[in-house]
Amino acid sequence: MKLSKLEFIVLAIALFVGFHFYNQHRMESVLSDDEPVANLYIDEENPPVIVAFGDSLTYGTGARYSGKDMSYPAQLSKRLGLPVINEGVPGETAERGVTRLRAVLKRHRPTILILCEGGNDMLRSRKPEKIKKDLETMIDAAIQSGAKVILLGVPEPEQFFLHDADFYAELADETGVLYLPNLISDVLSDHELTKDPAHPNAKGYAIIAQKLDRAIRGIL
Repeated sequence: MKLSKLEFIVLAIALFVGFHFYNQHRMESVLSDDEPVANLYIDEENPPVIVAFGDSLTYGTGARYSGKDMSYPAQLSKRLGLPVINEGVPGETAERGVTRLRAVLKRHRPTILILCEGGNDMLRSRKPEKIKKDLETMIDAAIQSGAKVILLGVPEPEQFFLHDADFYAELADETGVLYLPNLISDVLSDHELTKDPAHPNAKGYAIIAQKLDRAIRGIL
């Protein structure tokens, strides 16, 4: 049966509204989890070093104001009771991140590296295979330095329903790193969790921090 233009528009709106409320309910269920953070086993002489590496999403654009830092690394640090080093540089591409990461790994010697890059490359229309290659180079460098890697993907721009670019899942399969699929995409899909179309607000970053908290407690 062929839909009229009006019927198609109504159907599209219904799907969008339904997806929004489904996503909002799922996110609220995460935020309403008041379960206390589990005690972590930490060697006091050799505490884990956690580094968050990426662009403005790591820096915390959208949740830094009046001297307050509500980025996901800052909120994750409070949840874990451990320092989380914020190595986010707004506007950075994965291509530039390759060089910077080498210095970061040498300086901090992280136990865990949270990697979130690629969004600015996609905004500049770089080819996916080139972005993937840069991310793979960073993952390999982190693993060779002794770090465990947690990979966060970001959505391709101008999608109706946001989801991570395909190469993030491919990278996780090929390298064996821990990947949290569509975490940022889901947050950016809910206007109540965003400061602007590309960045979460403090509440959105809180969800990212909570998901990472659970992942990190599982590998420490």
